Amino acid sequence: MDRIHVKLVDLQEAINQHILKKKITTIKDENKRLQSLLSEKESKFKQELSPSRVIEEFKKSIAFNMIFKDHVKALELECTEEGFIRGFLKGVCLIQCKTGAEVEGLTPS
Repeated sequence: MDRIHVKLVDLQEAINQHILKKKITTIKDENKRLQSLLSEKESKFKQELSPSRVIEEFKKSIAFNMIFKDHVKALELECTEEGFIRGFLKGVCLIQCKTGAEVEGLTPS
């Protein structure tokens, strides 16, 4: 009776180990599948949010166009003002040189 009981216990342990190995294998396979799925999702997410893609999407937006147009207008205005001031001062200097007259508040350069 003891031998049979020992054999039954040994067989039950073997069955339990076999079941445990199957469970471990199943869990490892599921882990690999989930890791692969996670990698795919991360890759897709990184592509969707890559800096160049975000920048390209922003360039297509109305906000970018408004900011860009405002900046260009400000630069054009600045250039126009600088050009006018330079031209005006050149004219004043030319008149000063030709007439020898001094304009109050301006010094010849």
